[in-house]
Amino acid sequence: MGLFNTKNTGVKLKKLSREELVEIIYALQQSEKSLKEENEELKARIAENEQVISHFGTVADASQSLNDIFSEAQKALEQYLMAIKVTAAGTTTAGSSYPSGVDVQLAQYQAEEIVAEANRQADEILAEARREVDKALELVRQAGDLYTEENQS
Repeated sequence: MGLFNTKNTGVKLKKLSREELVEIIYALQQSEKSLKEENEELKARIAENEQVISHFGTVADASQSLNDIFSEAQKALEQYLMAIKVTAAGTTTAGSSYPSGVDVQLAQYQAEEIVAEANRQADEILAEARREVDKALELVRQAGDLYTEENQS
């Protein structure tokens, strides 16, 4: 209100009637109420945005865990495959006699078990990451809906 931006505010207020003063007070109270509501809405949006950001951090952590699992599984598989190749070539790393066929089968079985376990863990991590992404996307959608509603009014 321009009324409060002048040097002679006190003099102008004294010249107003009681009814006009009540109207000014009412208008100021409504303005204050509106600003408080807007402030609360903005705080809620900030909280939602922080939640979305934390969910994306969780997805990044899950992705890193998945990469670590695959890396370890790949290393173990390469070691077993090397042992099988050495066996197939007819020598061992120590230059001793051939390992038995049972040892080769055991190595193959262990390699398959490692890969199967890595795949199982990877599937679990991917499922959790998908759930986290879905949650984050839902929060983003809700924030977008709220933003759209606010801008339409």
